[in-house]
Amino acid sequence: MTRRLIAYVHVDGVAYGPDSKVPAGVAKKIGDHAWTDGDEPAVDEQSTGGGQSTGDEAPPRSGRGSGVDAWRAFAEQHELDVAADASREDIIAAAESAELIEREE
Repeated sequence: MTRRLIAYVHVDGVAYGPDSKVPAGVAKKIGDHAWTDGDEPAVDEQSTGGGQSTGDEAPPRSGRGSGVDAWRAFAEQHELDVAADASREDIIAAAESAELIEREE
């Protein structure tokens, strides 16, 4: 039985998601509520509108967990092509353009 994360979590400034290989030391820091046993989908496949589905929420736009690595992981999860040297702001703009997240006013 394989344990998978049900959504993205941030541990020590690094984002881990349903398809991530989580190191054992990091896995110990993540609560049981964030895992699935693998028998059911890790992410709800029904869309909630705005291009996002439940369980795969975007990282915060500011504060803890809002770094370029978290946004790059989010982009990769959604197969959003971004340049290797793209800034956090570039990735957020691309996610907005792809309607994965709502534009901030």
